[in-house]
Amino acid sequence: MVDTTTHTPIYKVLIANRGEIACRVIRTCRRLGIATVAVYSDSDENAPFVQLADEAYHIGPSVAAESYLVGDKLIDVAKRSGADALHPGYGFLSENADFAEQVGKAGINFIGPTPDSIRAIGDKIAAKVFIKNYASTIPLIPGYNGEDQSVERLEQEAKRIEFPVLLKASAGGGGKGMRAVYETSKLREEIEAAKGESLRSFGSDKLLIEKYFTSIRHVEIQIFGDKYGNVYHINERDCSIQRRHQKVVEETPSPAVDEPLREAMTSAAVELGRKLGYVGAGTAEFILDEKSKRFYFLELNTRLQVEHPITEAISGLDLVELQLLVAQGTNLKTLGVLDNIPFQGHAIEVRLCAEDPDHDFGPRTGVIQKWSPANAAKDLPGVRYDTGIEDGSEISVFYDSMVAKVIVHAPTRAEAVRRMAMTLARTVILGVTTNQKFLISIMNNPRFQSGTFDTNFIALENDRLFQKTTSTALVQNSVVAATMFDWCIRKNQQIHLRNMAPNWRNVPWRHPSVRYLINQDQDQPVAITYAYQGNENRDHRHTFQCGVYLPSTGQQDEKDSKKVEQKAPELSLSAVLYDTDFGKETPGPKGVHGGKGLLRATIDGCQQYFYVAQQVHDVNEKSIFVHDFIQGHQIELLKVDRLKSTTAAGEDDRVTPYTSSMPCRILKILAPSGTTVKKNDPLLSIESMKTEVKLLSRHEGVVTMRVEENQLVDARVLLCQVDEIKK
Repeated sequence: MVDTTTHTPIYKVLIANRGEIACRVIRTCRRLGIATVAVYSDSDENAPFVQLADEAYHIGPSVAAESYLVGDKLIDVAKRSGADALHPGYGFLSENADFAEQVGKAGINFIGPTPDSIRAIGDKIAAKVFIKNYASTIPLIPGYNGEDQSVERLEQEAKRIEFPVLLKASAGGGGKGMRAVYETSKLREEIEAAKGESLRSFGSDKLLIEKYFTSIRHVEIQIFGDKYGNVYHINERDCSIQRRHQKVVEETPSPAVDEPLREAMTSAAVELGRKLGYVGAGTAEFILDEKSKRFYFLELNTRLQVEHPITEAISGLDLVELQLLVAQGTNLKTLGVLDNIPFQGHAIEVRLCAEDPDHDFGPRTGVIQKWSPANAAKDLPGVRYDTGIEDGSEISVFYDSMVAKVIVHAPTRAEAVRRMAMTLARTVILGVTTNQKFLISIMNNPRFQSGTFDTNFIALENDRLFQKTTSTALVQNSVVAATMFDWCIRKNQQIHLRNMAPNWRNVPWRHPSVRYLINQDQDQPVAITYAYQGNENRDHRHTFQCGVYLPSTGQQDEKDSKKVEQKAPELSLSAVLYDTDFGKETPGPKGVHGGKGLLRATIDGCQQYFYVAQQVHDVNEKSIFVHDFIQGHQIELLKVDRLKSTTAAGEDDRVTPYTSSMPCRILKILAPSGTTVKKNDPLLSIESMKTEVKLLSRHEGVVTMRVEENQLVDARVLLCQVDEIKK
């Protein structure tokens, strides 16, 4: 893009954000010759975005409220560094009108809309008022957005609207403070919960209530405006695949939008932008009734969207570059690139998140042992990754669970779907539980492939998307690969008697055996027995005979658990290990670092690749993460000492401790010490990675609470006890 009408050139930009969006902005600035300044919290000191920036400044603790959400600190860094502009990214303070105003008063160019536009349209309630007064042709969803925010008034208004209704944080986004209510009995509880979540996330507990449509598409329009009154659209995006009202998959163009509907929706978005005098990037979001072709205004996001890369893919534009040009005073009309955009092909983006879809998408923390994007081999055209992680990055409790965005672009939608499935299968991310397998299931789902879905897609396709039983072949091959990898690591560590195989025994009828737990939190036991057959022709090919015993179901009783310990699996599998690219276990600041590397093996006649990474916990216990490139996702195995019990899965609920599965903050004590509870009664609510989760009682008893409200606790901390009532 070339422009000659700029008036306020930008030489140095402070990015008031973190992670992948900070990396994204830095890349464009670097291409344009603009210097960059990063800010970072305690836990982000060594993050990739900090290393990418030309300079970086520490702004406080890991808790966002004491670092990334403190506007004064950000403005102070901009002044100290000599930055003449500030890019807010998305999230944090990106849609805070007061912050945008303070940036402008400090003489710093805010790369975004004016504070007045943010105030008029950024708040969901204010947006509805503005549209009623100035753009009444744009249809609105029936609901309540009044100033009276008492629980009683909100209850009254919700009952006036036909159920189900949707409670929404007025200042919110990303699904926070948003709850669907289907019956009157749950109304007060959900209103109080939505208010609390909204206050914690956005500093305001104001709610609006809307009619909740049970079958609807979520379609948004990308708009761009400049300081001369010009407003353009850059087509639509379909964001209907959602969980907990948060987007999972986005694509453009939308399978549900034909040309007349596209014209109507884009015209409405452009009209709203013009009435606002909108400047910069914005996204008008609508819900669409696909059958009637009627659409309703949802909100206008006054920032760059997470899913902007798919718009860039089909348009050939760089939206961050456009933001920078507009902020410098560029007239988009004279620029000439937005009048007749030659949209090409189809693009899809998925959000790769550190979460467990099999456990209600609960967030997960940990250290990335291996990150290897699929496009590293350069054999997948049209593939792009936006991420802020690398090997060794820690996914902490303090920020959002998204670790990467995967984007594909292809000539047709069918090709884009197939390419995304292949790309995800070749993407290696080991060490942290992610939604990778779930995303592949979506790409392989017939309803998704047909394009006939709505926001209920995940609920409707639950059985096909969430396979309850893990493939026997997948687990078997991963267990064999993990065992051979661990064998090779130990072999390479030998100093004396190097020609003797690890686990060599002078009792030939007792073969070495290893026991694992599959996916540690599920406590599924598996046993493998193997016999090393030797080094064939000494050409780095090691031959094994293996026998694997797998549980028949995910649930194990005491009898099954004993069977795992007693049964010696038959050596029915032939396996050949080819030495490839192994890393040795090495000492580090926190103990021994596990080995990792690419493994090539033939298992039962099929030669394939695995990527394996180890995480050493202590001398008797290590996690082994295996990426099977055929299946396309991680299997986590916990290798346990043979004397350690594996009967945890059969443990009685009455004695199983209530511990934290990850670092979290205690939000509210719902059952104080001494409270008598029944099964499934709520005990307390916790927050981790911006997600609130309630801990429920597993049986009847009396509560003894071990934590306090607002307390930060680490993983595996005892939260409470529920003791049986003695009769």
